Amino acid sequence: MQKKRRHAVHEHKAADSDVFLRSLDEITPEQIAGEGARVKRTGGELLSFLIERAVYLFAVAVFVVCVVELAISLGGQIAGDMFYDSVAEKWSASDMISGLNGQASGAGAAASGVPAMSASGSSEPFVAGVSQPIMGVTAEMREKNETVERMKASIASMQRQYPDVYGWIYIEDTKIDYPVVRGSDNDYYLSHAFTGEPQSVGSIFADYSLKDYILDNYNTVFYGHNSSTGKMFADVMKFALSEEFFKTHNIYVWTSTGLYEFEPFNLAMFEYDYQYFRTRFSGPEAFLEFVNEMKQGSIFKKDLDFDEDDRILTLSTCTKTGIKSKRYCLQAKLIRVME
Repeated sequence: MQKKRRHAVHEHKAADSDVFLRSLDEITPEQIAGEGARVKRTGGELLSFLIERAVYLFAVAVFVVCVVELAISLGGQIAGDMFYDSVAEKWSASDMISGLNGQASGAGAAASGVPAMSASGSSEPFVAGVSQPIMGVTAEMREKNETVERMKASIASMQRQYPDVYGWIYIEDTKIDYPVVRGSDNDYYLSHAFTGEPQSVGSIFADYSLKDYILDNYNTVFYGHNSSTGKMFADVMKFALSEEFFKTHNIYVWTSTGLYEFEPFNLAMFEYDYQYFRTRFSGPEAFLEFVNEMKQGSIFKKDLDFDEDDRILTLSTCTKTGIKSKRYCLQAKLIRVME
């Protein structure tokens, strides 16, 4: 019995010896050297490793820069929102426009009790005779005349404080309720508030080539940023997202000479250098040709007729589509003048 056990043990040791010998044949030089050892890289392998590491570090750096820029941009836009919110507490058009359209009583008085669009608690004198009883002039007509005169006086007051102020723009059911400025170029107010102080969201500004009197311009062009926080001209997008909105919301502009109401007829997306923002025309025929061209490209259709005495308004903003060269163009026909 003991002999059998010794024989079995001998056979087991022999088998282990065979496995060990076979493992020696299969082991690699790297395994013999140990896990901590490194095989010397070839020049090509080292170059490939360095390139991969450089690409990785570059990608990380780009990501960090993008995050920082996004934070700065968003912070600037939030600061701009706060600035224009403070402006809205002092100046606003909504109550005045509602009063002119017969939608509210007490036109010209803001919710805060401060006269809307007035830089102080008291407005300037109206044009002589406007608020006086005149034969054939109803109380409603006198109230509207007073409102228009208050608007004009308010703009004139702002212009004395900020000479580049051109007027004001308002669109119901949007956040578009801003002063409009006009500089010596189309760059300055991209990054400055109407007060002249640096502001990342800029201002709503008129094309620098416009004439002072709005009716002397065939095409009055206003520019504004499409702010990520919904300010400035971001709500121009509402006209693109809803045909009903496009067909039911007009645009109000007033200057120191009066109120001008425009009805949208064209909404389109153009390349930034497409001449939808033309302000100069050789004559009425060239203007009418331009308007008919604009009508053909509209996303939504509205059949408005034009003649040589007509005037239009163009609002321009970026699209937020990721294609920086694209612009939204909203154009509207002048349908009412109150001067």
